[in-house]
Amino acid sequence: MLYSVKGRHPTTKLPHRIRLSNGLTKTDSTTFTDSDLASAGITTAADPPTYDINTHKLDWNSEITEWQLIELTQDELNEITNQKWVTIRTQRDKLLLNGDQRILRYQSEERAGITTHGDNISDLDTYMKQLRDIPQTYTNPNDVVWPELPWTDDD
Repeated sequence: MLYSVKGRHPTTKLPHRIRLSNGLTKTDSTTFTDSDLASAGITTAADPPTYDINTHKLDWNSEITEWQLIELTQDELNEITNQKWVTIRTQRDKLLLNGDQRILRYQSEERAGITTHGDNISDLDTYMKQLRDIPQTYTNPNDVVWPELPWTDDD
């Protein structure tokens, strides 16, 4: 159960001590009655509604003591999209670095005439190009489909 103390944001915990409207205090929350809570300005609050975090935000309105769903502004939507692109680019850059290391290992082993890798360099080149092209291929970060690794973690 959620409680709002004098209109503040709801919490699951009651205060350890409440001051009743007549000035008396009570300190054992197990004995608080509904009347005591109301006298101390504590009301029950509904559970927050479910909502899509991509389009709305949830706010507590302390004046009317209820949850309000607020549609995100265009600026907020743009910021969320930008943050998703930052996350995608960071992940892509890590994958590109891993691929670069595999290419360097491949080239080094080729020059030395040894082969300890199972990498198909052509598949690796295709994979790296697909990674580099992600920002140009997709306009919506929610639509990004990551290319499949051309190697296994055992390689």
